[in-house]
Amino acid sequence: MQAIKDFLTSQMGNDSPDWQQQGSGLLTWSVFSIYRATLWTAGTLELHENQPGNNAFALQFEYLRNVSADYIIDASQREMLRIASATDTAIAQWTDQLRTIIPDAGRGDLLWILFLPEQQEVRFYNDEQLLDSMVSSGFPRAFADIWFHQQCHSPRLRNQLLGEA
Repeated sequence: MQAIKDFLTSQMGNDSPDWQQQGSGLLTWSVFSIYRATLWTAGTLELHENQPGNNAFALQFEYLRNVSADYIIDASQREMLRIASATDTAIAQWTDQLRTIIPDAGRGDLLWILFLPEQQEVRFYNDEQLLDSMVSSGFPRAFADIWFHQQCHSPRLRNQLLGEA
């Protein structure tokens, strides 16, 4: 666990919070477990109007089966279109960017998403290797909605991540 805290601290520089694991859970589809997600944050993740209010938080995904990048991106796009308050045009632009960043995920792969809402930035990592970042007004909120919105696809996973299950 200390290695994870050290990794997150190294990504934040001098202003790094004291990272801790808040919750963890499985995303399942039918009888298949897709990934284990773990929420890392400084203190407890606070939701204000269903949105994370923290300056920084991270989601770690340990994939339990092979999942194509196209599947990950298409599912993300569907969820943002369904629940995010962003325009369809913005979501289409973000989806195009995601297609250049998100890799195929294999069983055992660790993918990270570091949310920096104040900077309007989201960083993507494969294991601890930075893949790329996206800086766009509204994107951190719309992307976080996939896991934290009241109407998200997997309320059970949401509750587990928030430590409420």
